[in-house]
Amino acid sequence: MKKQNRNFLAVLTACLLFCLAGCGGTISSDQITRLDRTEDVSGDSGEKQEEDVEALTEHNALPDNGLVTKAQLETIAGKEGTYEFYGEDASTGIRYTWSYDGSKIKNAVEQKLKVAFPKEQVEEVKELANQASVGLGVTLEKTKLAAPVTLKLELAEKWDADSVILCKMVDGAPEKMTDVQIDTEERDGAEVSVLTFAVTEMGDTYYLVGGNSSGESTQSGDSNTKTAKQKSGNTETSGTQNAAQTPETADGGTSSGENAQTETHTCTISIDCMTILDNMEQLNQEKADFVPADGWILYSSTVEYTPGETVYDVLYRVCREAGIQMEASYTPMYGSYYVEGINQLYEFDCGKLSGWMYNVNGWYPNYGCSQYEVSNGDVIQWRYTCDLGRDVGDSFYE
Repeated sequence: MKKQNRNFLAVLTACLLFCLAGCGGTISSDQITRLDRTEDVSGDSGEKQEEDVEALTEHNALPDNGLVTKAQLETIAGKEGTYEFYGEDASTGIRYTWSYDGSKIKNAVEQKLKVAFPKEQVEEVKELANQASVGLGVTLEKTKLAAPVTLKLELAEKWDADSVILCKMVDGAPEKMTDVQIDTEERDGAEVSVLTFAVTEMGDTYYLVGGNSSGESTQSGDSNTKTAKQKSGNTETSGTQNAAQTPETADGGTSSGENAQTETHTCTISIDCMTILDNMEQLNQEKADFVPADGWILYSSTVEYTPGETVYDVLYRVCREAGIQMEASYTPMYGSYYVEGINQLYEFDCGKLSGWMYNVNGWYPNYGCSQYEVSNGDVIQWRYTCDLGRDVGDSFYE
């Protein structure tokens, strides 16, 4: 693996997520730009070239194939604002809206946004999810998300539910991925349910299951549905090995004695190498002493940051404050820092597909950590992968 193919999948492939919160104002049809599929044409050299494309607007109707080309996405890359893409499934009448934060698009890639709603296995999943009263299958095409994205589904009916989760089947059981916001809107004179959730993974069939919180359906403590924290191993433990301290002073001021800001910006960061514990036979044995027994190098810690700082800035400061070794190098070709090693654990130390990756709110960006600007409430995870990201939740290369 060449050095320039970094950080790790970020450059290899070239807060919580903002939420629709029940949707803003109504958009009329004449405000929505229709996307025609951009065809590839061959030039004299035989290389494929794309025709000129019209710039995307804030509201765009998806073509039948759900495709947004790289060239189209480049027209909004790095721009402030929310960009929406609308589609509808004719067989179910479900309308869907994808919402992107344009400022988070740094490396435009083709997006496959067609959504299907299969009925197979829904009843089984509802039964396994503690007998959920309502359910829906959602199939998302495999694509590398270019930015944090939210998906809103406007159903053709009203669900008798006030609590909904998104899950996927893992080893024959539903595994919770995230909570889902449920609202009610009027459509054609009738009330329908609207479900909104953050999407961090594509390329599978996922399930929305719900019920009333007064009953037992889909409660977060459901013994039949694993939580997202159980999947990642993330905890809120503090005061343990290498736990970072907040860089600012205890009263919220700065070490230079400046006046405290009226607004505090915080994010959460953790560092783990749990995958190595399952691959010790591949580990460079000279590095064995640097692998904590539980895999945690930095337990989940809430820290303050200054607006404008990047994921790299936060990692650098937290590691310095906590006394954790970190080494990074700047890659001019990609305009970003690449994290080579943390706690003396480097890329390739545990196999040819090993190295450090980061995700923000569960999404693995396709660009370097010093290009990702932190937002208030972001949850940042640095994870060591032994299998090109597949073992830490980035399923794009499966």
